[in-house]
Amino acid sequence: MLMCESHAAAGDLAAESSSNTSSSSSSTHEQHGALSPSAESSGSSSNQEEPFLPNYAYGCKGPTLQSWPQGPPRVPPLSPGQNPNFIMILVDDMGYDDIGLHHPRAPDGVRSAGAQTPNIDKLIKSGMSFTNFYSAPLCAMGRAEFLTGRSWTRTGTLFNGFGYDAFSLSEATMGDVMQQAGYMTAHYGKWHNGDALGYEPWWRGFSEAWLPSKYIPLDNLMRHNRGTYVQTKGLMEQVLANKMMAWMKEREEDGKPFMIYYAPYAIHRNVNRTKGFKNDVDNIYFQPEPYLSKILAQDPTPDPHNARVWSYLAYLDEVLGGIFDFVAASPKLAGNTYIMLTGDNGPGLPLVSDPLERLRRLPSGMQGDKTAAALGTFPTAAGSEGSLRNHLAVWGPGVPSGATDDTLLTLADVLPTMAELANATNTKHRKWSGRSFANLLAEGGRKRRSQAARFHFVLGVSADKGQCPPLMELMQRQLPDLGPDREVLRPQPLLSYDVYKRCIVGRYRDFKWYGVSNKVYRMNGTHIEKPCNEVRDPHKSSIAARFDAEAAAWWQSVVAEPDSFTKPVYQLGLQGEEASNVEAEGAVQITRGSVTVSSRANYTRVGDNVCMKATLHTPGHYTVTAMYIASALASGSGRYRAEFRLLVGKASEVAAGSAASITSVLGPSAQRPGSPASSGSIIGLVDLSSTRAATAAALALGVPAGMPLDTIALSSTDVQPAEYEHFKPTPDMLELERRMRAATRQASTYIEAEGQWGGQVSPQASSSSSGGAGMQQAWWKLQQKYGWPDGQVVFKSLYAPCPVDPGQCSESCG
Repeated sequence: MLMCESHAAAGDLAAESSSNTSSSSSSTHEQHGALSPSAESSGSSSNQEEPFLPNYAYGCKGPTLQSWPQGPPRVPPLSPGQNPNFIMILVDDMGYDDIGLHHPRAPDGVRSAGAQTPNIDKLIKSGMSFTNFYSAPLCAMGRAEFLTGRSWTRTGTLFNGFGYDAFSLSEATMGDVMQQAGYMTAHYGKWHNGDALGYEPWWRGFSEAWLPSKYIPLDNLMRHNRGTYVQTKGLMEQVLANKMMAWMKEREEDGKPFMIYYAPYAIHRNVNRTKGFKNDVDNIYFQPEPYLSKILAQDPTPDPHNARVWSYLAYLDEVLGGIFDFVAASPKLAGNTYIMLTGDNGPGLPLVSDPLERLRRLPSGMQGDKTAAALGTFPTAAGSEGSLRNHLAVWGPGVPSGATDDTLLTLADVLPTMAELANATNTKHRKWSGRSFANLLAEGGRKRRSQAARFHFVLGVSADKGQCPPLMELMQRQLPDLGPDREVLRPQPLLSYDVYKRCIVGRYRDFKWYGVSNKVYRMNGTHIEKPCNEVRDPHKSSIAARFDAEAAAWWQSVVAEPDSFTKPVYQLGLQGEEASNVEAEGAVQITRGSVTVSSRANYTRVGDNVCMKATLHTPGHYTVTAMYIASALASGSGRYRAEFRLLVGKASEVAAGSAASITSVLGPSAQRPGSPASSGSIIGLVDLSSTRAATAAALALGVPAGMPLDTIALSSTDVQPAEYEHFKPTPDMLELERRMRAATRQASTYIEAEGQWGGQVSPQASSSSSGGAGMQQAWWKLQQKYGWPDGQVVFKSLYAPCPVDPGQCSESCG
């Protein structure tokens, strides 16, 4: 089924060591054909100038870090046939350097001089550390790869937005795979792989799922299994940890093996940028006290940006410590549970970073970072080591303690490894890109030749057009050509390797290659991409030619994948569900030359149109709400008239003009002062039953049907921290929640005293079919807190647009 919208009027390479090692600074090399490490780099790590900071990276010399002993497994290996449990943790925006052990020591010689993560450090020292591990340039791509075991470019995910953050429904997630093997599966936290019906975690292999509202740290309104909204009390990550522990208690009782996917929103920057938001250090970061004061007390005092990130990280570390302690204290879980922890992409640094403070944040000296990738502040940043290289920690049965391994691994390798450890090998899924590294988790484990000599390629894409211009053009102004079957045409000129070579980076053994410049770097154990590590001729040309040939073959295989470059297929009435969000950014076809796609579809001319794909599961009458921004109409001058037409039917019916359709005149957007930027206009009913009739209608905007009473804001006089059944808050956590509740109470008192709701005088709500004045004001409060526009018909799958400028959504939303 095709859904088309039309705008009728407008106003304006060296081999890794062959066994587990305990030294994080050593590396060994072996020769291998044309990509032999005998290739000379252009310089040495020696410099005439003194380093910025003692023990930090300088030039091509890496930092001097603390070492720790390697020993036998802390947890004995499992017996044959025993099914282990898994807790898979994917931290938001945590990079390689966001770990205390990866920082030089403070003057006391014990504590980290920067990031403070004692619980993560303990996990690493009692388990295994993989230091040559690669994530993705941005959030959605890393999560797609982690969940599917496949390179994100193969799954339908291409970006953080523009309709390409979801992956195809044909892809099997780790939840799907483990359920096939008899496992209970659960998801807690961030998703960012599709908000539409059918793409949320409870449809993607997770029988238990808690999905918070985005970036609301206190008293979060969460969605639970099949999307039921549940008002929670407490700090979001602690609430999730408590629910996770309660679920694990149930598994202790029933003895069923389980897999948990925990994706904290920490340590991502704040994206709830409401009206009047100031883009300064006190607003773009969650800054938990008293953690922040303790970080600022370090010697030397960190800069404001680093201090706030490290305070958030210190808070998250305590949450993770509570989870680790819960598992360790359980006689039924401690001996048969694996914990794996990594990040989805590189770290996000401030737009302007003082070189000294950047070095404090990134002691490794790696170039680039996730923020640079999104904003283009470092050449080829989207493929840089600072943007892609990460770290994986594994703890569990038979895992040697304190071991460090530099085998080249990726997020796609995690699912195949978990499947092998769980004996979940007879399962259905697309062919995995990743390879199991279970062999490396055993004491004395040795890498296979296929692990030592693998190529790994990444499409280095970011929001900056200079990073990968052809992909930005494709996603925003072109979209792939469709074949007669309305599927992506393969192959096609828009997707040729010659077009995309400039966006591709590759790794092989100790080498790194950039397609845009054909430059080759030696990692030399430091991953510092500077001239002193650049490989020169006569060796460079043969190495680059080998990379080029392998990259071309890789790209050809990506284009041939059935799911690559696809967008969501919107599900209408799936299993009787009432609401479906059909996002215009999910357009598969647009009027080229005048329509652009960002977090919305932007019309500029009369007759512009976009088409989305949909599958009708339940025939019947559907109420249609259009969410839109129409700046030319906002003045109310009456000079402009905008008509919106929606057609629903098969592509042939749309082309013939026989599809069900609605035509409606849109009014000014954001009609109610202080309301979210987008407006919702209920434009009519469309009959998707056998009669296929449609009627334009003007229905009243009000409180969505089914809004539960407990969504009314918690009492502003309640300043006591939440009580948790299983999670044990630390004293700092209790102090943090008290402070946050006191601040919320003060803000609420001010608003009520001024008679304001988000900057406007509170309207007088009359009793109506949609609820009385109390429910109406509760709904207005929720709209302000969560960014929900008017026009939400039922309290299911409520829609919220990206709260920042569409051009910045790539880095911020999700």
